[in-house]
Amino acid sequence: MNARINKRLAVSVIASSLCGLLFGYDIGAISSSTQELRTHFSLSASALGIAVASALVGTIAGSAFAGFVADAIGRLRTLLISGALYALAALGTAFAFGFGQFAISRFVGGVATGFISVAAPMYLAEIAPPDLRGRLVGSFQINISIGVLLGFALGYFFSLHSQNGTAWRYSMGCGALPALLCDALLLQAVPSPRWLALKRRFAEARNSLAAVGSIDPEADQECLAASIRGFGALRESKLFSRRHARPILLAAGLVIFNQLTGVNVLLYYVLDIFTEFGSGRLNGRKDAILVSAFSLVVTTVAVSVIDKVGRKPLLLAGAAGMSACLIALPAIRYMGWPATSVIVVLFCYNLFFGFSQGTVVWVYLSEIFPLPVRARGQSFGSTVLWLTNALIVGSFPAIAIRLGRMIFVALAILMAIQCVIIFLVYPETRHRSLETLASNITS
Repeated sequence: MNARINKRLAVSVIASSLCGLLFGYDIGAISSSTQELRTHFSLSASALGIAVASALVGTIAGSAFAGFVADAIGRLRTLLISGALYALAALGTAFAFGFGQFAISRFVGGVATGFISVAAPMYLAEIAPPDLRGRLVGSFQINISIGVLLGFALGYFFSLHSQNGTAWRYSMGCGALPALLCDALLLQAVPSPRWLALKRRFAEARNSLAAVGSIDPEADQECLAASIRGFGALRESKLFSRRHARPILLAAGLVIFNQLTGVNVLLYYVLDIFTEFGSGRLNGRKDAILVSAFSLVVTTVAVSVIDKVGRKPLLLAGAAGMSACLIALPAIRYMGWPATSVIVVLFCYNLFFGFSQGTVVWVYLSEIFPLPVRARGQSFGSTVLWLTNALIVGSFPAIAIRLGRMIFVALAILMAIQCVIIFLVYPETRHRSLETLASNITS
């Protein structure tokens, strides 16, 4: 699709990528609240894992069904529903007076996040010109990083200005505000032209292409129609078939390794990690803000170069760098390094993650599936990601008690394995149209 950036495209990108802020805010809010939640609800290590992972279970459910929903009612309507669910869940969590109500509200918020993780990157990819696709889809990850930073910052602010351990309630409740803002902006966005073409609404698809700046909407619409005919939308609409085996394996492998980086362990339990490796001599809340702010800067820079450098080189460099950082983390106490070394290692870790998996995963998932199964393919990839995430985050407190610091050594070894697999198996996708990519990967 040949296109130029215009106002409608810019509004559509801002509206859909802002949904990533909800995604990230939930991480920052729950992470800054874990110690208060442990005290307020008298949680054991396993119960704390459930409190954190309850949203992830909802995310698994949401992402599993998001593809069918996005195909049935469209990408934009799916995001609108997500914003409303997220706002309700944020308020339900904030006013929870029992652990059961808290966990259920977190679950509902997770369903909204699951919808977002599928619909937002896919929508961005489907409206973006090929030469800008990495940056526009990457803006979703930038907003995730902004959300994490905002969650930590507000958690710290409320901890200073609230009493009786109620800061977590304010942190959770504030998530409703950006959710309502997202929905207000999404009402001004343009429907995905590729979804309209998939539904045989070609005249509307042509209008949508023109609205997002297509230089020749008639030709682009004909290209979409030809692509659908080529894939045989009815005959090839089954995701789990031999034809789609390669993109399925690529997606599953990428997202599993994305979680085996340990990134969400370091996010959700960052205050505990500061306490453990910093010997209690660090200001966990302030340092978490610094680390997440640095992550935002790194992600912004990475998004600006992803279409120039490519997806594969970033993944390779990131896997190697994260492996070294994960080994260095337990070495801090073993070698007797100063407590501030924890911050340095986490800064380096976030540098490598932000430049690789953090930026590339949502872009890559949105590119590799053909249009007739794209929504369900993205849904599959997101579901595997969140299932792996829930298993790791939910079990980490109990596993850490048994394995101690060696758990980070195990994650480092997995990163080294990831580096080899990416080099041997994964194709580069930059500067190629979605239709061309789908034909090459599935052929």
